[in-house]
Amino acid sequence: MGKSILKRTIGTMLLMSTMVGMQSLIAQDKIISKRGDETLCTIIRITDTHIEYLDPQDEFYKIEKKYIKEVEFSENPRNPTDHSNNTSKVIKFNLLSLLNNSLQFSYEKALDPISSIEITFKVFGVSIQDFPEEKKGGGIDLGYRFRLGDFFKGDRKIENSHVLDGIGMKPTVGACYAQIDIENAQEKYYYVHIGTVINYQVVFKNRILFEGYGGIHIYKGKNKIDFSNTPTRTGVLDFEDGDLNGSDNIAFSLGIKMGYVFGGFDRDSRLLRW
Repeated sequence: MGKSILKRTIGTMLLMSTMVGMQSLIAQDKIISKRGDETLCTIIRITDTHIEYLDPQDEFYKIEKKYIKEVEFSENPRNPTDHSNNTSKVIKFNLLSLLNNSLQFSYEKALDPISSIEITFKVFGVSIQDFPEEKKGGGIDLGYRFRLGDFFKGDRKIENSHVLDGIGMKPTVGACYAQIDIENAQEKYYYVHIGTVINYQVVFKNRILFEGYGGIHIYKGKNKIDFSNTPTRTGVLDFEDGDLNGSDNIAFSLGIKMGYVFGGFDRDSRLLRW
């Protein structure tokens, strides 16, 4: 009786161990080299140049991507809460704003697979074409971007794309100051604005980013107009400041940006190829 119970116990333990081992094997990622070698592992980070992973014994390894043909993730991709590997950053320049007497450049940093923060600096009076007035001043915008597709799906899957790729919504807030001198008049104004931007970003070869965007904003500000030999007066604050044009406290933004991407990033996809 006692031997029978002992055998059943040992048999049950062996069966459970086998099932656990099989589950662990099934949940493993797979790295396939260009020579056809397959490595079962747990991928912990993918950068622009290499892959970091743990083997089944939790030993750490790193391999250059130039030797890899493709990567197959497990059936249940990980959804890590620690996104410290998402260090992608990009410096962008607004191409359209140079046509509207403004130099604008932005810095964007990925926070996790679906969100990022961005700061934009504006310098007025810089353009690739001539304007009759002399303009000085500048501004600053802050934005928080999240990928719309991932937000509505309720998950963090990137679907084989860069963390900065895709359609996004970006609530923004900003402030500007400008001085315009033309013939016998001078106008000074300032305003603050808040709004929402919809943008689409594409990253090529993990290095070059293109962005197109448009948005709507509300603003509040004041202006002062000085005429020669006439009293100073205030008027309705309308403006055309780079990518932002405003009238009657409503402004619209429109722009195309190009930038350089640097830093590492995570991808949470079933299959990656190089």
